[in-house]
Amino acid sequence: MPDSSDQLDQAELSDQAGQVDQSHGSPSVSRRTMLRGAGLLGVGVGFGLPALLSACGAAADDAGGSGSGGTLTLAIDATSAVNDPSFYTSLGDWMAVDCICRGLTFISFETNEPTPDLAKSWTISDDQLTYTFALREGVKFHDGTTMTSADVLASLGRQFDENDKTLPKGATRPLSDLGANVASLTAPDDLTVKMVLKAPDRTALGQLSDIGGRVISKAALEKYGSDIGKHLVGTGPFAFSAATAGQSITLTAFDDFRLGRPPVDRLVLRQVQDPSTIVSSLLSGDISATQFTPYSAASQLRKDDSVTVYKTPYNADAIMMIDARRVPELKVRQAINLAIDREAILSQAFYGVGALPGGYAIPPAQSGYDTSLADLSTQDTARAKKLVAEAGAGGRRIRLMAASDSWHPKAAQIVAQNLTDVGFKVATTSVDPATYFTRLLDGDDDYHDLMIWERNTYVPDANDMVGAMASPTGLYGATITGMDTLDGVDSLAKDLVTAKNLPEGKQRTAAYTEIQRRWAEDYMVLSMLACFANLVVSGSNVKNMNTSALANHRCYLEKASV
Repeated sequence: MPDSSDQLDQAELSDQAGQVDQSHGSPSVSRRTMLRGAGLLGVGVGFGLPALLSACGAAADDAGGSGSGGTLTLAIDATSAVNDPSFYTSLGDWMAVDCICRGLTFISFETNEPTPDLAKSWTISDDQLTYTFALREGVKFHDGTTMTSADVLASLGRQFDENDKTLPKGATRPLSDLGANVASLTAPDDLTVKMVLKAPDRTALGQLSDIGGRVISKAALEKYGSDIGKHLVGTGPFAFSAATAGQSITLTAFDDFRLGRPPVDRLVLRQVQDPSTIVSSLLSGDISATQFTPYSAASQLRKDDSVTVYKTPYNADAIMMIDARRVPELKVRQAINLAIDREAILSQAFYGVGALPGGYAIPPAQSGYDTSLADLSTQDTARAKKLVAEAGAGGRRIRLMAASDSWHPKAAQIVAQNLTDVGFKVATTSVDPATYFTRLLDGDDDYHDLMIWERNTYVPDANDMVGAMASPTGLYGATITGMDTLDGVDSLAKDLVTAKNLPEGKQRTAAYTEIQRRWAEDYMVLSMLACFANLVVSGSNVKNMNTSALANHRCYLEKASV
């Protein structure tokens, strides 16, 4: 990577020598970024009022199969052998949670709207505060018990209450943000759950579809307590069988899954981190599928009949965060944004598997995408040089850090060269993904000026992207970029609350467009690099995978067969 023209000390030189790993393992840390922010996830979905007031039938109700047998092996980023909806460890572990447990609502990613799952229907009061869920009758857990409202209360209660005795140490509780807005959670009877909010939140149904909303057997929670992640019991299509940290998780088809037994007998989630091993294992059939395929292999794999390379919606953001405490002048932050060659990043870092960021922080696959914002992510080297000169920043030393895996190193190399070309002296560092999150949260880190990262979404909605990153009280807006130290940002937070509660449609899109333009033009703490999808590839014998979900690290394989 390009370096500062002046000499770096030996420690800095050593820090830059991180080995590049082309596997797409970085989301395991980016998802952690979303979760370990004291409830500042920003996850949520907004929907039109008719969809909220009445919901009947489920898009996934035809999911079952007759059971053709066999084993489907999915390559994952990592496993700690702890599968707990309240505790993030790796994407692989949460993919197991997806298979073992289901929630009241469900978003398939084949459509972005929540549909009924363990709740067969719901009603919402006129004041948008009271949600009454009617549960399905006779739904079985893997331990043979029948689901009731008591299971739902126990499962959601541990997400809402940081003192719940079944929580493991360090629990991240992804629904804590929703829980902070819950006035009461009660069960009028065995098949009814009533949730009363303190303030309206149209994203509630979407949040309940996320990992934190998964329903666990109350009997299992009482039996295993904080060790439930090693013995997870849900109602999902696959039951937990065995797990070994650093190796694999084995799940078996659940005969009594409410939508019918899955076609495959076993689902094995196997840790594979070396990019060349991922490619060779796909070609040999040692692994059946993965969304961690290195982008550099896309062209090779497309030419091979033994595998299928899927085109999935672009639902993720490649971003560069700018710390306003380190780069206090708006003109300098604007110059940094104008210097970036996104076309080079898309072609050289993503090998074309993605799109230019035409809608600023909202990717093309999500509602609210508005190409009128494309000018916020265009390269203008001449104007960048002019702004650098006006700010008296020529020759200033700018430090840039990026994770050492997947697309990040190449993007960092391109950005560093772009910034050098407009007059900055750039020092870069390549950081192991396992420690990158910690460094993002450390405002005293030497390389906290610019940070290349990504935002994946578990709930496809503008609030999950803009709401998470533009909020001055959120993890991105405060801890990482220091935007909360700038004048006038409080009104952004108020506008975000208003926007997320608007019905889906033109008015909501316009609200998010206005917020994003102001966020970029007045503050510029987030520079968009590209929009992308995690690259899903399977053996040609694998059929009926939900690839749109898998591209977002959601594991819905109840229809899949081998």
